[in-house]
Amino acid sequence: MGVQDLWSILGPVRESVPLYSLSGKTLAVDLSLWVCEAQHVQAMMGKVTKPHLRNLFFRVSSLTLMGVKLVFVMEGEAPKLKAETMSKRTQGRFGGFKKAAPKSNSFFLLSLQCAEMLDYLGVPWVTAAGEAEAMCAYLDSQGLVDGCITNDGDSFLYGAQTVYRNFNMNTKDPQVDCYRTSRVQTELHLSREDLVGLAILLGCDYIPKGIPGVGKEQALRFIQMLKGQTLLQRFVQWREDNACVSGEVVKKVPHCLVCRHPGSAKAHERAGCVLCDSKRFCQPQDFDYQCSCDWHRSEQTRQAASAEASIRKKTMASGHFPFTEIINEFLISKDKSVPNFKRRKPNMLMMQKFAYDKMEWPKHYTSEKVLVLMTYTELMNRKCGREASSQIKPLQIFKPRVRNAVACYEVVWNTPEHYVFPEDQPVENQDEVRTVEEESLFRLAYPEIVELYLRDRALKTKNKKEKPSDFCDGVSDLLAQMTIQSSTLANADTQPQILLPAISNTDEPEVVIVGTPVSHKQHLNPRGNHTSLDDFPNTQREELPSPLSHPSCSRSTESELVASPSVSAVIDALHLSDIDWDALSFTSSPSPQAAANCAAEPLPSKTTDDH
Repeated sequence: MGVQDLWSILGPVRESVPLYSLSGKTLAVDLSLWVCEAQHVQAMMGKVTKPHLRNLFFRVSSLTLMGVKLVFVMEGEAPKLKAETMSKRTQGRFGGFKKAAPKSNSFFLLSLQCAEMLDYLGVPWVTAAGEAEAMCAYLDSQGLVDGCITNDGDSFLYGAQTVYRNFNMNTKDPQVDCYRTSRVQTELHLSREDLVGLAILLGCDYIPKGIPGVGKEQALRFIQMLKGQTLLQRFVQWREDNACVSGEVVKKVPHCLVCRHPGSAKAHERAGCVLCDSKRFCQPQDFDYQCSCDWHRSEQTRQAASAEASIRKKTMASGHFPFTEIINEFLISKDKSVPNFKRRKPNMLMMQKFAYDKMEWPKHYTSEKVLVLMTYTELMNRKCGREASSQIKPLQIFKPRVRNAVACYEVVWNTPEHYVFPEDQPVENQDEVRTVEEESLFRLAYPEIVELYLRDRALKTKNKKEKPSDFCDGVSDLLAQMTIQSSTLANADTQPQILLPAISNTDEPEVVIVGTPVSHKQHLNPRGNHTSLDDFPNTQREELPSPLSHPSCSRSTESELVASPSVSAVIDALHLSDIDWDALSFTSSPSPQAAANCAAEPLPSKTTDDH
């Protein structure tokens, strides 16, 4: 329950902080809060076995992997003052057990199940002397933890310095509400004693109905009137002074509607106004003008006295007045300091059995969930230099990963003892397991493995850069060995080499060898013997575009080439007369008719236009 309307009062100092900002902090958790929340989650009702255990497991796992150290606090023996509240709360939770002792009801049994699972996960927990939120606040006030996780506003009354509530873990950017006592004191001007006084006036676990007739706004205005004094101090003053609040009563007199001073407008018109220092009439004033007469000067005091008299009368009429037991419950701690919290490694075997019996989880499913906690514990122990036997060891880094915009490594580990694989997992793949770990944490825990991985990765990158040049060289060699051959070539080994003289400005003509790589050229003596194509009647002739079609060729050059017997044979083999020179595109393949008459037709003399 907590204090009525307290969270709305503290609303102006609420901070919404990223959940990841809690990394590295040690927080005390009111276990009863999480158990109660799980019992009222509609989505899990009738669908999830033991929702309080499932909720606890995944919250512990998520916060632990974020680097948050949790210390759970179980309820102790409830104060007698809380008997009425406990009875109503138990009836609301379980529909009965009104007369059951605190340690024999169903809620206590649920808490024991949670404590058992925390033991298997290696998370510490303690039992409070009384209220769990009181123990959380005590740990916080003594500096043993960095804050409390609770929805119970009583924690501020018990002395908590920082309180976290309303976890939002379902978004990409999880948030949590944070309240700090320092801001409550400096910005809201509410001390711890004032908060205890508000709990009495508005209602809390020890006085559920509060003071009838006193609301939130009235109580806050009254606190602001108590300059230099707290509510608890005023309660003591009321107890010591039973007389009514006394004060000089000043009679209210009529005021002028023009100048807002004592007197009437007609009187001021005849004789003037003393406060306006006028002999006739008066000086008009604004509507919000504050008169300086005796009545107005005492108005604020009279209003404060009247409000205090009303609250005082109602408060003293309560059967709990002067609320000594309630005040002592909040201000005097019954809890004692605890030694350093001991964290242990998760127990895979016991957690498998517990989850199977209580939550009906398959063992391979539990193994997967506990594995990440085991590897994280191993990394933290290595990072902090703790000497402990290793449950699991990394074998290598498989590849880099990114999780929630954080650089990570996918790490291969040896299979830990008692780890259970799914039935469809091949036996040969059961020698190793993989997890995704933060790069910064893994680097601190196993720097030698990271160094080896980076060295191998750099070597592979270097080899990849060298491969393209070798590939290009191989392609070049392959192209150099390629030959231009006709698709109808019957015998590649008997293909003759046809020499085509290329047009050149040098004395020695450059001859291209057809049937060999086009990049290979030979310079032949023009006076040397040339083999004519007529000597190879059964050989398929290569068809090439005529060098005479080039715009740079002159008629003199054409006549010289035709005069040569060997060149004439080559030109005759090209069937230049069958080419449509005016077409957009052409082919050198002759038609059957042209092939039959090619010998009888003279060589056309055609000059291309310069473009």
